[in-house]
Amino acid sequence: MKNILSIDLEDYFCDLPFSSWSNYTSRVVPTTEIILELLTKYKVSATFFTLGSIAEQFPELIEKIVSLGHEIASHGYSHLDLRKINKDILENEIKKSIILLEKISGEKINGFRAPFFSISRNNLDSFDIIQKYFKYDSSIFPAKTPLYGIPSAPRFPYRFSSNHPLEKNPNGKLLELPPATLKIPLYGNLPIAGGFYLRFLPLSLIKYGINKLNKIEESAMFYIHPKDLDVNMPKIDSYSWHYYYNLKNGKKKFESLLKNFKFSSVRDTYLF
Repeated sequence: MKNILSIDLEDYFCDLPFSSWSNYTSRVVPTTEIILELLTKYKVSATFFTLGSIAEQFPELIEKIVSLGHEIASHGYSHLDLRKINKDILENEIKKSIILLEKISGEKINGFRAPFFSISRNNLDSFDIIQKYFKYDSSIFPAKTPLYGIPSAPRFPYRFSSNHPLEKNPNGKLLELPPATLKIPLYGNLPIAGGFYLRFLPLSLIKYGINKLNKIEESAMFYIHPKDLDVNMPKIDSYSWHYYYNLKNGKKKFESLLKNFKFSSVRDTYLF
């Protein structure tokens, strides 16, 4: 059973306001190189949900990602929280990112992931814009976390119409690919998809969750950021503890998953 691997291609400071990014020294190229080396070692293709601003600054990195057989998808341009912007700003972010990503990659951009997984019940109308430009989305996290999530959303890939994003519709235009969760009685859906959860949860629990999904013929949508493997990530005063928790074991845990499970990009899995 092949699972889906995605990388949110952004720098360690991209959770800060865009206007402050120039105050920090980028680390995205060397940290992404770590991921690319591991993907090459285990012969894995992945989808890179890429910020347009990163592609604009480091076009050679995008060209290398494409040359290695990976897919480029959109993560917006400047990592804006969709819950805090209007539709006009969202559409400008998407269009700007697509123009840059397609020009640099030379490929059609088919997918989108909202920064911060910032689709909530209060801004589901964002899909009015998203479905105009993409064939698939991976922005709805079907779990309750302090930062995001819609715990009642479907846990497995499904199509929907923009009028009812939380309801399955086989004839819907957009394919939604929710990050992987493990359903726990009396608790609900536990995120096991990656990122902070890769560093925080026991590796055995993550593997158990992926195996459980695979046994019912469901692929696990896994994700990671380059910063999750950066043991020397600079300290940012406004960042909380979870940004830095267990960075020393991030690479080892990620490599163990690549060694023990099969992964592929969204494009290769769904033949976009």
